[in-house]
Amino acid sequence: DHDVTGIRLAAPLHDVGKIGIPDSILLSGDRLSDDDFEVMKGHCVIGADLLASDDVPLLNLAAEIALSHHERWDGAGYPLRQRGEEIPLSGRIVAVADTFDALTHARPYKRAWSVGDAVAEIEALAGKAFDPDVVAAFGEVLASDAEAAA
Repeated sequence: DHDVTGIRLAAPLHDVGKIGIPDSILLSGDRLSDDDFEVMKGHCVIGADLLASDDVPLLNLAAEIALSHHERWDGAGYPLRQRGEEIPLSGRIVAVADTFDALTHARPYKRAWSVGDAVAEIEALAGKAFDPDVVAAFGEVLASDAEAAA
């Protein structure tokens, strides 16, 4: 098991594999074609391969996250089509955080969602795309942060 600090430190490397994706795909301002999306999916394995280390446990955790952050609770994710608790907890946590980040930031092809809309979407996907326990914990953290800010 990994502690919160380890996940916090390793998580920012989750998309490092995008370095191996052609710029024509990576920097496209449009939605990706099916073929380009298949290439983009490769960033998970590329990242895991780049990060895996015999000597540095934190890099192994980062590799685990890179490989698993697009897996989905119901098995519909990639690259390994893992489901449920087959997906490492670190990947389940980063999947929720990465989705929240993607939803709440604008892209050339979509507007940024409000925090409330993003949270509602993530909650709606609990048990489908996301671990319900991770979604519940995410909601608790957001509520705690909102109380602290008030």
